[in-house]
Amino acid sequence: MKWVSTFKYLKIGYGEDIAQADDITQRVSFDNNVNADKVRIRFSNRHSRNELRIEKATIGKADSSSDISVITLDGSQTISLAPGKERFSDEIDYRISAGDRITINIYYKDRQCMDSICCFWADGGTEVDYYDGDMTEPDAQNTGVSKGSLPEITSQVLKEDVNIGMMRMFSGFDVVQAYTGDDTEVIAAFGDSITHMSFYTNALQKRLYEAYPGKVSLINCGIGGNRLVDDATFAKTLGKRLVLFGNSGVRRFDEDVFELDQVHAVISLIGINDIMHPLFLEEKEDPVSVDAITEGLQKIVSFAHDRGTKIFLGTITPCGNDEYPKWWLPKFETVRQAVNEWIRQSECSDGFYDFDAALRDNDKNGYLIPDYEIGDGLHPNIPGGKKMADLVDLKAVVD
Repeated sequence: MKWVSTFKYLKIGYGEDIAQADDITQRVSFDNNVNADKVRIRFSNRHSRNELRIEKATIGKADSSSDISVITLDGSQTISLAPGKERFSDEIDYRISAGDRITINIYYKDRQCMDSICCFWADGGTEVDYYDGDMTEPDAQNTGVSKGSLPEITSQVLKEDVNIGMMRMFSGFDVVQAYTGDDTEVIAAFGDSITHMSFYTNALQKRLYEAYPGKVSLINCGIGGNRLVDDATFAKTLGKRLVLFGNSGVRRFDEDVFELDQVHAVISLIGINDIMHPLFLEEKEDPVSVDAITEGLQKIVSFAHDRGTKIFLGTITPCGNDEYPKWWLPKFETVRQAVNEWIRQSECSDGFYDFDAALRDNDKNGYLIPDYEIGDGLHPNIPGGKKMADLVDLKAVVD
């Protein structure tokens, strides 16, 4: 028997308060594919400068108003964590089965400022809802009117973000684990915003869970804006480092993927921000070099293999946008296409998935097919995410 993460997103530290919750319940619901009689959640205040104060937390099932249990820490219903700290809850005797839709309900009684959160953008998988008052009790599980998928946003930058309406945000915890059989496997999706946003991982999760009920869990180890080679980008026009983009993929890979789980296989898609950010944000004249990116990919492959874990690489998808200066795209494409050819020809990994070939517009070099992206030329949408997920050979990944 072992502890397996049946749900996981990474905490993202913004370095400043971006939202707040006050007398409000946060409800996160997700699809579970693990059979277990015992669960625990990790309360997390990682990357935060604020104290975390939770009045009450419960675990339940979306289709039942009575099957609900209180989550405690050291026997207490009220949870408090100092900045930067994280703790697993007390173990909860609670039966979950593959196919259950699990809910984690957290009540913030007093104002909680948020500078470190988990988030994603896609519909069709995990959901986040906020409700006025304490909605953690059994009789409140299927009542109340959702205020939406965001707490009160206090950051002006986020308020002005054109994609804020797509964002789903939660805080207070980052992982749900179940105590289950040794034959249950964990698959990790690692990468940047294309992984983090969850359009492709939602579709991949659906395929995995339908093909292997009760036998596999998919965790999301993506960070929006993340680069493979360099740490969080310094945005020259803003005069600051965008810490929410995290440490480089090479630096964070081992901890973010293997911190809690014996991961069976990794699917990695990363590198587009090493190509874009130097021009887009740092005002440099050239992207990170092909050699630097391929060396970074070799490093994460080696990290995985050293753990006895299979790893599959994804080719980097296009990022063309008519609003960019015309001289950018040739620079992007020179590096992107060379890296992709290396991925296709290299034998260092356990295989690759040609996301580029599936999504690129063959009539417009360097661009995504319009029907497969959200409108910014960079991020796949639901159809694009499904197209990506359908490329994955489930048997190769799971067996």
